[in-house]
Amino acid sequence: MNREELFEKAKLLPATPGVYIMKNRSGRIIYVGKSKALKNRVTSYFAPYQNHFGKTLKMVNSVYDFEIYHTKTELEALLLENQFIKQHMPHYNIKQKDSDSYPYITVTSERFPKIDVCYRRDNNKDRYFGPFSSYRVAKDIVETVQKTFKIPSCSREFPKETGRGRPCLYYQINQCVAPCKSGAVTEKEYNELIDEALHYLRGEYGSLTKSIKEKMEEASEQMLFEKAAKLRDKIRSLEKISDKQQIVASPQTEADVFGIYSDDLGSAFVVFFVRGGAIIDRESLFFGADEIVNSGSVSSFMQRFYELREYIPKRIVVDFSLHSEDRSLLSEWLTQKNGSKISIITPKRGESRALADRASENAKQLFMQKRAEEDRNNTFLASFAKFLKLGILPDRIEAYDISNNGKMHTTCGMIVLERGRFAKKKYRSFNIKTTSGQDDCGALREALTRRFSHSCEDENWEYPDLILMDGGVAQVSAAKEVLSGYGLDISVYGMVKDEHHKTRTLTNGEGELSLNKRQDIYVFIYKIQEEVHRYSLLKMDHQRRKTVKTSSLTSIKGIGEVKSNALLSNFGSYKALKNATVEQLTEVKGIDERLANEIYKELRKKSD
Repeated sequence: MNREELFEKAKLLPATPGVYIMKNRSGRIIYVGKSKALKNRVTSYFAPYQNHFGKTLKMVNSVYDFEIYHTKTELEALLLENQFIKQHMPHYNIKQKDSDSYPYITVTSERFPKIDVCYRRDNNKDRYFGPFSSYRVAKDIVETVQKTFKIPSCSREFPKETGRGRPCLYYQINQCVAPCKSGAVTEKEYNELIDEALHYLRGEYGSLTKSIKEKMEEASEQMLFEKAAKLRDKIRSLEKISDKQQIVASPQTEADVFGIYSDDLGSAFVVFFVRGGAIIDRESLFFGADEIVNSGSVSSFMQRFYELREYIPKRIVVDFSLHSEDRSLLSEWLTQKNGSKISIITPKRGESRALADRASENAKQLFMQKRAEEDRNNTFLASFAKFLKLGILPDRIEAYDISNNGKMHTTCGMIVLERGRFAKKKYRSFNIKTTSGQDDCGALREALTRRFSHSCEDENWEYPDLILMDGGVAQVSAAKEVLSGYGLDISVYGMVKDEHHKTRTLTNGEGELSLNKRQDIYVFIYKIQEEVHRYSLLKMDHQRRKTVKTSSLTSIKGIGEVKSNALLSNFGSYKALKNATVEQLTEVKGIDERLANEIYKELRKKSD
């Protein structure tokens, strides 16, 4: 359909709530949106009197057809829109980071709870905080909580392991209350510490400090001076933490602050998490040149952003002009999720305005920095492509290496670089099944055959512009043989090492290119070779360890390979299996009480 036909089709729509899906000529979904009045919104895209610019114009020019999903309410439309965006990942929509990529802090539901970092919220009884912008941020907070409230950081289970062995160094240096030591701390006292830690994790610094001060004064009045001194030390620890944090607002301020920067080359969002007047974390998100930033897309993004979060402050500051309907709809959804009123503001003056300006300036500076880095990478990749006579910029590079443990556990590691950067989420490994012995070329053929059995349309399996092999002419020939079988014309080079195991040349099987005069390319190739070797060795070792664990289980009478795999699959790890109770073991298919007791006894022998 042309634009005139799309406009005529849109005029037939009712002025009711719903979701619209834009498709290109090949039927691929390129944009998803919502509206309280479908007719008004969709006709606005195709009306002859509308003048679109930039990304919106590019999207409209790509539309060949659209579909409509009617909903009863605007809120239902918001939820359905976000469901479609997550399902189809349309090219022109702002896309949220995968929830599995975010770390959380978990407080377990045991009698003596533990505090740790995790990536999945898969236990309804545990409490979760976050998500956080990175593992390091979450881990730093966990370590601070453990040190401040003297909560153990070990993996021991209490009270099951209380009284077994001597307390560790952390007890000796007064950084753990040592539930491992009989009589050191009661279950009630331990859970009071956990309650204080929960207040801290919720950002309730003021009320927490006030509560501890009241306990300190009460202990002093009762002449429990040792207890009062410990509480005083805890208050000082909390004050030190507060001093280190970046104070940006009054102590009672609790808010999330969204700063936004956008131009024709892309967009950046920065979120400040302000608790007790201090920025405790910052999230930075970058979006491509074609991802449209408008009131609808920003409000949809924020809805997906808060889907992942357990805690939502009562005030959200946004440095972007949201339409009143989008603002009220998002506020309604957040209020329902949180169970209390959530206000969304775009401030004009005062403390909140200064925070919003600061967040947006951060977004701009980070985006400019990222763009400068990409420009440097592109300049280098252009030089690298010229050096190899590729003819195209190698946006995606794949590198392969074979690792084995003698004649066993042969594994091929595949690492990926996108625009010169390691894309670790796209790494893959192949456990070699059909090639025996130390036949690197045979293992390579099998791995590449399996790799290119995936279509370039499959997610994370796009075809590379360049393949690098850890090896020489033989490995390059093996790779070219597989590629030829698939009718693919992809450049392949081997990374040839010298007698000191340093990369000295690159070979395409017909000639060699020396790296002696190109230090920049030498360093780039060296990093790739080290990374692919590290990754393939890691995956080979995982395979070896898995075999060892399986054989350790199969040595128990009544446990074969099937039951061994079922046990490991059910508990997720050998460590979790060793810590399982007899009752938990009997929940695994094929494991009766007699066998569960035998497994429990044997695994305890092995750990002693």
